[in-house]
Amino acid sequence: MTARFSSVTAYIQDAFLISFVFLFIDAGARFPLVLIWLGLAMATALTAAAVSWRKPYNPTPVLIAASLVMALALLAGVTAGTFIVLTIISLYRLHARFSELEDKNSGESFFLIMFLVIFTISLVLSIFNPLGSSQLLLFPTAAAAIIFYTVSRLFYRYLNARKEGAKLWQAIAVSTGIIAIASAAAFIFHILADEIRHLAGSVLGGILTIVLWPFAGVLNWLVNFINGLSTEEEKLDNLSNMEEQAEQPEDLPYSGGLEFDYTILAGVGIVLAVIIGILLIRKIKPDVANQKEESVAEISRFSEIAEKLEEPEPARGYNLVNIHEIRKAFREFEQKALIAEKGRLEHETVREWANREALPFTESFFKTYDKVRYSNGLIENREASPFVEELEKINENFFRENV
Repeated sequence: MTARFSSVTAYIQDAFLISFVFLFIDAGARFPLVLIWLGLAMATALTAAAVSWRKPYNPTPVLIAASLVMALALLAGVTAGTFIVLTIISLYRLHARFSELEDKNSGESFFLIMFLVIFTISLVLSIFNPLGSSQLLLFPTAAAAIIFYTVSRLFYRYLNARKEGAKLWQAIAVSTGIIAIASAAAFIFHILADEIRHLAGSVLGGILTIVLWPFAGVLNWLVNFINGLSTEEEKLDNLSNMEEQAEQPEDLPYSGGLEFDYTILAGVGIVLAVIIGILLIRKIKPDVANQKEESVAEISRFSEIAEKLEEPEPARGYNLVNIHEIRKAFREFEQKALIAEKGRLEHETVREWANREALPFTESFFKTYDKVRYSNGLIENREASPFVEELEKINENFFRENV
């Protein structure tokens, strides 16, 4: 449950980061594009969670359901090109978050750093180049992102701590308290903003007075020297010109924001999304081009850990391993666990099973497992060997003694 919740919240956090880009795009729809994107992203996350809750992640039904949800953007009045861009971005981030469960790595620091960087850039752009709904929705979007992040992280902590007796009302009370304290501080700062600004100016002026006091004589001499270069008539002419300019203030020309060609922007977004999709496919299915060199893999098994310590790199006779052989080894491992009455439940993920039975899998094991599960073809020996050796070691230490 915590693993799937972590995937859902990570996807929504990605949606908030991407939403700052949509603040500066006017799609010509009934509502601002940023609101359409965030609303559909929330609905997509809930739909994907409902489809894959307590089940292994299956990309086909999840991505189809997510596409149908994103199709609601057409009802909001967006163009077909905008709909395609939103769908590609949504499916890419959804698959990235759901395919690899990061239950133990919450990614807190990454989101905060990216939020500060993107929000700062958006704030500067909204000042110098106000486009779309950037000025109106920038701060509400940032506030919503922070509130969601705070509540989701606190609820994630509650899910991990409920086994130790934590109550739901405690998590709700803590979340409400933190948000209330932050809101009260912001409200007080808003009321006292003018007074704080004047106070800061007075303090800064006093500091400058103290710092520049030793140079007061030099500055007075410089001013008198410059004034001595002009005659009395020139001084009177300059004074009269300054008075006339003060009586007739000039109207400063207004420079509006630049206008971008939305069609070009959408085209660039589609091209980038396609490139990212190709890179993602190559990452999920590595070494596809080397399938012609596929050879029969024979995995050597050892009965004692001591033998493995004596020969840490046993001769395997191949550089690439067929992923099917690795899957076969993992299925045999699951059968041995089932015989030892420590098998994986039907709704459990591998991480949840390992946490429940205290199986000491490493993070590299889970990365190889995700690659083996969602890929086909060949896998490098340097990834396959540690994976199989971990299965053998845990089988020796946890299962064999109960058989």
